[in-house]
Amino acid sequence: MSLNKMRILPMVVASAGLFAASAPNQKKIDKNEVRDCSYLCVPSPMQECDAPWDLTAAATYQQVRVQGADQALIQNDRLNFFFPSGGLGVQTYDDFAWGFQVGAGYTDYERSWRFSVDYNYFKAIFNKPLDLSYGQAFVPSAYANVVLDSNIGALGFNNLQLGNYTLFNNVDLTVQRPSMITPNLEFTTQFGFDVQFLQRRQLSVFTNGVTDTTTVGFISSLGGFFQNYQKYTWWGVGPEVGFHSNWNLGSNFYFFFDGKGSLAYGLSCMRAATFAKRVLTAPLLTYDQREAAVQNYMYQWSPAMKYLLGISWSKVMDSSESRLTMRLAYSSQYFFYLMRSVHPEGYYRSENGAGFGLQGLILSASIDF
Repeated sequence: MSLNKMRILPMVVASAGLFAASAPNQKKIDKNEVRDCSYLCVPSPMQECDAPWDLTAAATYQQVRVQGADQALIQNDRLNFFFPSGGLGVQTYDDFAWGFQVGAGYTDYERSWRFSVDYNYFKAIFNKPLDLSYGQAFVPSAYANVVLDSNIGALGFNNLQLGNYTLFNNVDLTVQRPSMITPNLEFTTQFGFDVQFLQRRQLSVFTNGVTDTTTVGFISSLGGFFQNYQKYTWWGVGPEVGFHSNWNLGSNFYFFFDGKGSLAYGLSCMRAATFAKRVLTAPLLTYDQREAAVQNYMYQWSPAMKYLLGISWSKVMDSSESRLTMRLAYSSQYFFYLMRSVHPEGYYRSENGAGFGLQGLILSASIDF
């Protein structure tokens, strides 16, 4: 063997030894790279990082609150309807009702992005009769056309029936990425689009009862009534930005707080109609029936803000390929300028627009798989 070949042999042996030694290390590095993606997830029990999908379902128990929806005034002097005497405003009646939310998301662990879509459905229908103390009367609010009836001085009523219908749908398309991750805290920024659909109807029906001296007018038992109807519809879409925060409390429990703001542009439709059906004669019944109605359309901007805070609990399944999360939270949402009431009068005008609010409890369950 030549001297040159003898010199190359140690280099070949050394290179083979280095390659053999690096093979286990390379496997460890690959495993570490897979494990590293867990640091991009929330500070909660972790499943395997090849489980990027998540599904969420929630039951909501919420209540609507609106502005600019005065229905009547309680007047302490039944003989005076031209100016208030210890008057008390009457608002629409809204109680809690059930709804639901569903959502789905996908997380790209390699780039730390999460894409999600969430849908919210809420529907509420309520009716309520109101009673008065002796000597009081209901007087319709300015949103009704009291000039519609020829006998203006008689527009004080013994009975008032309130009713309303609310249907609200909301779709959120969001993209989010962690801004800060620690063992006990996650802070994630998010942005996307907010799509809103609202339909709201309000009805107030005023009537009187038969007395010894009165058998004409707005007598309910004879078919007479004075009614005011309001309808609001809205659809809008616009950008939104927000954040999600998650604090580790220990024992798989977490406190979270989310906030969002959006600015939607869409079409707002309003309709108001006052209908009067007065009994003119009895027992042979004749009526005087009149209606005043106004409808208006307007494209507008509507800012909105939402927040959600509560407690969550997470647990990784035995297979370590899925994670179950339960949440109980309080939610509050407020949409500006949606209650744009119109006045069904000859001197027509439209209000600048008041707010529509939705608040209540949310119980949700989600699974990552």
